[in-house]
Amino acid sequence: MNYKKISFCLLLVFTALLSNAQQKQKDKNIPAWKISFHLDFGEQTENADTVEKDQEQVVLMELAKSLSGSSNEQPPLVCYVNGNYIRVEQNGLGGGVTIADKRDTVSFLLDTLEKTATRYPAAMPNLHTQLNGDSVTVISSDDFVMELKKETMTIAGLVCKKAIFKNPTSPASVITIWYAPQLPRLYWQKYSYLKQVPGCALSVGTVTKGLNVGIKADHIEQVSVNESFFLPPVNYTITAGSF
Repeated sequence: MNYKKISFCLLLVFTALLSNAQQKQKDKNIPAWKISFHLDFGEQTENADTVEKDQEQVVLMELAKSLSGSSNEQPPLVCYVNGNYIRVEQNGLGGGVTIADKRDTVSFLLDTLEKTATRYPAAMPNLHTQLNGDSVTVISSDDFVMELKKETMTIAGLVCKKAIFKNPTSPASVITIWYAPQLPRLYWQKYSYLKQVPGCALSVGTVTKGLNVGIKADHIEQVSVNESFFLPPVNYTITAGSF
């Protein structure tokens, strides 16, 4: 009996089985939540608004819609999330696809035209400037302190709880969050402060020029997607981003 041939055949069978198992692992489907968001302007704050002020708010709303790429057919933001992964698809100016593994410290911004995946830190502070008289103040999301509130609101059929983020050095800067405790946490790059929220943020808003500007979920569904949906495609070139 030729034991060398038998051993070689067994090795080939083992290699084939291992390759097949790895392929199945790579191609497996996993459950996730798909959440579509629309722009939300809430209600105009009550004040002695003039017609000119109302027109200014209308212009602000139209500008926000234009920059976001929002339309009746296409929401400005679609997110997929589960316990391990996040995928965020943004339309409009500065849009793109962000993917992240919650167990890692990096995320990737995909360019589907150039077939590149740019690597960024999973957590990045969201910076914005605020005019204070003749000076300019830079406010970072890292400086905000979260407070959990007792109020509830139903969004897309789910009962949500309220959280607010305040900046102790800038009392006028307040971010209001409504989150669903029963869904996995949703956060990405410059919105990584949402990782502090004990659930999935379904509404995020802040007041600008007397108008609440933000996003709010309008459709939520459970889906099954391939795990590769959350990973950089194998034919993409991975590069390091500047921040």
